[in-house]
Amino acid sequence: MAEDGDQETGVMERPAPATPRVPVLAVGVGRGGSGKSFVLEELVWRARNQGRQVIVADGDMRSSTLANTFSDASVTRPASDTLADKKEWLTGVFNRMLLEGVSAVVDLGGGEQVLQEYGFDLNIVDLCADAGIEPLALYCLGPDDEDLQHALSIWEGGYFRPQRSLLILNEGAIRTGRTVAGAFEKTLKSAGLKKMVDGGVKPILLPRLACNDLVRASGKGLYAAAAGQGLDLSHQVQRIMVNRWLASLEHKRAEQGALEWLP
Repeated sequence: MAEDGDQETGVMERPAPATPRVPVLAVGVGRGGSGKSFVLEELVWRARNQGRQVIVADGDMRSSTLANTFSDASVTRPASDTLADKKEWLTGVFNRMLLEGVSAVVDLGGGEQVLQEYGFDLNIVDLCADAGIEPLALYCLGPDDEDLQHALSIWEGGYFRPQRSLLILNEGAIRTGRTVAGAFEKTLKSAGLKKMVDGGVKPILLPRLACNDLVRASGKGLYAAAAGQGLDLSHQVQRIMVNRWLASLEHKRAEQGALEWLP
């Protein structure tokens, strides 16, 4: 992996790693406004860029960000926002993963209760172990105290607590009027975060991508934008920005030993 000073070249040119040995169930957890959908989108684009299929499971019936971004046969959605329909839908995601032998990226929306219900019926982590699936939790949060408390309550609840867990501190979720500098200082010093880290959760600071709105408008995704696809010739600086941002993120995941965790 290139160091930060080398990141303007080559995200698209690097050789793709080997296909994971087993499917990955990557579940995003976080309050609204935490940037969870963006984090999950990047995982889908990354898998596709490396030649792997992935199921896009969008249970956020209000914003439908993943379903709107990936409007193809890979997308699956629950019949409604009710708990019963979401549980049936999540069971269908598991069945599809087993039948097709592929990973899934799951946004439950505000439906973490689905995880809790599954914990009562059939522990998801145990289910994944029996099915030959690797579960991955992605706790996404902005700098507000409530963001960390939300993630901590789910982690402490134990109903979805896989060994492979990432805590994404998302600078893109910083509210207007607040500066990036020091935004997560209180969170990083909190006893709650220390408790999660001591329990094996790996923290990653996700920098803000200044040109993200432009990339989203292109409709091609982050990795295509890094290669200049979907951006006109006047956007070379933005292409370099995306390359550097992706390379920095990959470097941070490698430092945490998390590259093999991803779909």
